[in-house]
Amino acid sequence: MVGKAVHIIAAAALVVATSVLAQPPAAGGGRSSADANKQICRAMADTGSRLGRSRACHTAQEWAELRRQTKQNVDHIQNARPWNCPGCGP
Repeated sequence: MVGKAVHIIAAAALVVATSVLAQPPAAGGGRSSADANKQICRAMADTGSRLGRSRACHTAQEWAELRRQTKQNVDHIQNARPWNCPGCGP
């Protein structure tokens, strides 16, 4: 049961991470205060649907934080030790 939940969470995190990272960065290297508050909207695929798409709008700083959280979640899931794994561990 726990393994299935971990797989579902990992799959959802990977879908979000791929759609966020697949978007090209905004043009221009330097960011001003006006750029920090500018809304960036991206279409995100709905899991389990070939046609469903939703639109998410966040600032550049919020997108960066979402990427950081997604990476942290994926790293945590990948590094987690299984609870009941005979022969695994010391």
